[in-house]
Amino acid sequence: MTIFSLPKSIKKLVDKTFEHWLSRRIPNRKEHQLNSRNIMIYPTRFGLSYLGFVVLVFLLGTNYQNNIILLFSYLLTSLFISVMLHSFYNFSQLRFYSMAKQLGYAGDELKFPIQISSVKTHYDINVHFTDRTLNSQVEKIGQCPQGSQEINLSYKSSKRGKHNLGRVTVFSEYSLGFFKSKTLLDFGHFAIIYPKPANLIVGQYQLSAHSDEPSIESYQTSNLVGTDDFSELKSFVIGESRARTAWKQLAKGQGHYSKHYQASQGQLTWLKLDDMPSNDVETQLSYLCYLVNELTATNQHFGLALSTDINNKSMNISPNAGYNHQQACLTALALYS
Repeated sequence: MTIFSLPKSIKKLVDKTFEHWLSRRIPNRKEHQLNSRNIMIYPTRFGLSYLGFVVLVFLLGTNYQNNIILLFSYLLTSLFISVMLHSFYNFSQLRFYSMAKQLGYAGDELKFPIQISSVKTHYDINVHFTDRTLNSQVEKIGQCPQGSQEINLSYKSSKRGKHNLGRVTVFSEYSLGFFKSKTLLDFGHFAIIYPKPANLIVGQYQLSAHSDEPSIESYQTSNLVGTDDFSELKSFVIGESRARTAWKQLAKGQGHYSKHYQASQGQLTWLKLDDMPSNDVETQLSYLCYLVNELTATNQHFGLALSTDINNKSMNISPNAGYNHQQACLTALALYS
């Protein structure tokens, strides 16, 4: 067992040391410009084969004391060095910019845009996520003209949560394929993956209020002037309390409508994890995700309770409405553990 664990230990130590060196050499930032500090150049397999051929030619020249063969080996060596300098010149001065955060639902394909700016024409620029487990496709630019352009790196996950995507590899084998110019840029890319919404049918759930607060029904039927003044009738939306139902219109066959009030509409409505009709936590979170989107689409006020302790502010979000509130609730669902 020791014989097989030793190489793994050495590999782990080497990887850790290399990552520590990278974090100092190429730190996390939104924008990177390629220069001698963050560019690595090393021979490709073809380049090593070429170099071996040059050494063989040189040995033949010295063995037979043939100046023409020696001159030919010097010429091949100068070409090798010139291509290395040309490879660096082609790769340097490129500027990359990218935002770190992307949001999406489980199963959706997210795009991480990377803006590339250049002051000259570059060739054979390839970009992909360094972590091979992400199954990132290589985005290739055959010719990168002067100016700016954008490429998108794709990421797809079926699991909710926060996913750190690591570094981005940028490389080029221009020209002649002797050398590979490479850099590992860190934009701090991460994805917040929301649960995939799961539809609920009517009657599967009921919106509620916290036990230490007045019920929605009593809140809506109070006679405080300016608090519960009737505003208008709207089509009944799944998730609304049936206490709002306009029974007269429903009895007359005019349709299912709900009464809406000024200043108090949905202020005490809570979406509770424990109220969701399932024993599986992931299914419950998917139901909550669906309800959050539905209530936001109809501009209703609601709160999100992922903990039975109402004083737990980190897991309970106070009632509100709007896009920012929706994003806060979806993020809480994504990060719930």
